[in-house]
Amino acid sequence: MRVLMSLLLLGCIACIASAITGVQAFQADSRTGTVISYWQGSWRWLALLYAAIFAVVFYGVYRRFPLAWKLGWVFLIAGAVDFIIQAWLGLIDQPYGWVGGIAATLGGIGVAIYWGFWWRKQKPYFIPDATE
Repeated sequence: MRVLMSLLLLGCIACIASAITGVQAFQADSRTGTVISYWQGSWRWLALLYAAIFAVVFYGVYRRFPLAWKLGWVFLIAGAVDFIIQAWLGLIDQPYGWVGGIAATLGGIGVAIYWGFWWRKQKPYFIPDATE
């Protein structure tokens, strides 16, 4: 859980830094060099919202709230579904893009199952008297 908490804390710090500097993303390309995208207008507040979400999740894991374990399933499934949808949207217009879409779907499901088994093993951390 220390690694998870460290990543959540790092995500919170990165979002705060993004809100302060206004930098949204970096893109390195051999043709154009480095491209930096900035938050436009009041969208900087979105970075602070992300920072708050990371901080709340960090606190839930740190305090071992059972709700944090249950919400972990929601984030795991939502992340896998989002990955699969984004892969299909990016590949569907390509020739034979359906092959990549199917591969991304199978890969996303496989990764979600792997992390699902890992997350299930973490239940005693959040709910010490839980029986399998």
